[in-house]
Amino acid sequence: MLWQYVSNQEYRFKGFLANDAGVVGEQPMPGPILCEPEEYRPAATDRLVLAIGNMTARRRVTDALVSRGAQFLTMVHPTAIVAHNAQLGHGVLLYPYSVVSSSARLADFVKLNYFASVGHDTQLGRLCLLAPYATVNGFGVLEDEVYLSTHATVVPQVRVGARSTVSANSAVMQSVGSDSFVFGVPGRVVPHMRFH
Repeated sequence: MLWQYVSNQEYRFKGFLANDAGVVGEQPMPGPILCEPEEYRPAATDRLVLAIGNMTARRRVTDALVSRGAQFLTMVHPTAIVAHNAQLGHGVLLYPYSVVSSSARLADFVKLNYFASVGHDTQLGRLCLLAPYATVNGFGVLEDEVYLSTHATVVPQVRVGARSTVSANSAVMQSVGSDSFVFGVPGRVVPHMRFH
């Protein structure tokens, strides 16, 4: 979604960036499809919101837009709880009832979906995505581009390596390396299979 700066802390909705108008469904859209994300040339007053779930597409679109000077809004829903000493990067999205605890640090483009939570002193890397009810407990670390599916849990003081995926209802009980796929309770780890 794209917003245009109007006045002090106020933005007006400008439209969507999408590869295909069909991807947004059959409902009438509240604004126009402007063009494909990789083709958009942002104006100085434009601010974007990254709402892509697919990790490969998130990285590709974000990198393309950032390389052309795009600026992203950090948006926090009024029902989200954010500790006063937590740190939020650029382009972070906090959905309703998400929680960011004391001294947590969220890098750029992190997305916490409904009821997702991060405990005290956690660190989430660039482009991490937590699905509804996913939880990272105290002192946990997610490196860049980690995806936690619905109800996935990372126990305290555990690190999840970059580009890893944790399956729904799974528990990461020990640190795992990059490009891992974790499933089950306790979580079993297999190499992440990628299809391009």
